This record gives sequence, C-alpha cells and structure tokens, in this order.
Amino acid sequence: MKTKSIPLPVEIELPDRTLLEHGSFFVRLRTLDELDEFWCGHRQKFAFACEGKSSIKPTFLNEYEWVFGSTKAAVIRTVLRWGQSGIDCEFYDWAKHSSQMHESFFLDRDAERHSMIEKGVWSDKDETDFGTDCVIRSVNTYRGWWRYCNLPDGGNTEWLNDDLDQEELFDPRMPSQEVVTTLHEQTFDSWRQSDFWELESHDAESIDELIRYRKKEREQGESF
Repeated sequence: MKTKSIPLPVEIELPDRTLLEHGSFFVRLRTLDELDEFWCGHRQKFAFACEGKSSIKPTFLNEYEWVFGSTKAAVIRTVLRWGQSGIDCEFYDWAKHSSQMHESFFLDRDAERHSMIEKGVWSDKDETDFGTDCVIRSVNTYRGWWRYCNLPDGGNTEWLNDDLDQEELFDPRMPSQEVVTTLHEQTFDSWRQSDFWELESHDAESIDELIRYRKKEREQGESF
C-alpha cells in the first residue's frame, strides 16, 4: 500500500484575511496599491511579516502571498503550517550519532588555544572566553542540538542562513515550546539576513522601505 505523502506547506491552504491562532494574518497583495492600502490600515496591528517572492515551485508561500503577525514566531509558525505540514523539531544527539566528530570538537578547541598561545596572540580576554566556553560546552553538556526535522525536499535547509551567528540550543531538557518559539524566531532572523530566493521576512521599517522603493520604481516607469 502506497503511503500518502505529506503536502508541502504551500499546498496547505490558509484562510484569506482572517486573524489566525497566535495572532497571524494571511493575505494576498498583488499590487503596490493593495500592499500600501493594507499596510496603512494594519501597521499598528502587526510588527512582522513574510513575503512570498516566487511563482516557480515555492515551498512555503506563493508570489504575492503575505503572512503578517504580532511576533516573529507567529509569522513563521503560519508560514511553516506548523502542526499540519509534518515539520517538527528534534534533539540531534551528536555524541551518539557522530562520536568521533564530537570528540574532535573538543580536541580541536584545545589545540587552537595552544597554537594561539605559542604564537603569542592569546589575550587575557581569550583565556576568559575560553574558560567560559569550556564550562558551558563541556563533553557532558554539549552533546547535540535542537533542529528542525521532517523538512520538505528531503531535509534540505537551504532556506536557513548558516552564517548567521545565532544561539545554539544544546540543552536536551529545554522545554519543547521554548525550543519551537526560539527556532521560529531564528528562522525569521535568518530569512532577514539571507538571499533565500523564495521568501523575505520584514519588520515594520523594512515594509515601509519596500513600499517607498516600489513607488520610486513606479515613478521611473516600472510597474508592480
């Protein structure tokens, strides 16, 4: 018997212009005038948003689709269709599944310190930071991290910005709701900094700037 595949988030319909759970709001805004009118009427209600930018096989939002929300987490929860799309989070036990890499991390950390000391470029601050990190991330405490699982495209995370310096969630006892909220907030921030082709996340100021930019484009003869 063939197993029914889980739909992509974009294939799960969202009710249009309806305040959703957690304070998010889905709407299609196909023109600059529609975006401008909507934002003028709702700027005081919503602080964050995600904008769909592509019509070519999107995973999360189609072009001209927007999700607004009062919090970053509320926006991402809706974009991911959390609780419906199968996307979830799990604690990846690095020490168990990749024990050699886990051990190498601590050996490399010590080796880097010794190398810098020998070169005479290891400062008192470096030593203090190193000591703090050793307490926080020891062999026993730094065994893995929380991450998304059951992702679309077979687990592809190209939509996350790995270069962004974000807090690692490596406490396996961290409450699940706190994990989910933090991962969602980090996803929003990642999309703000990345060049992900499908989506762009906004705060209120960047929406204002987007509208000003598109108005300027229209004045120069380009349309939206």
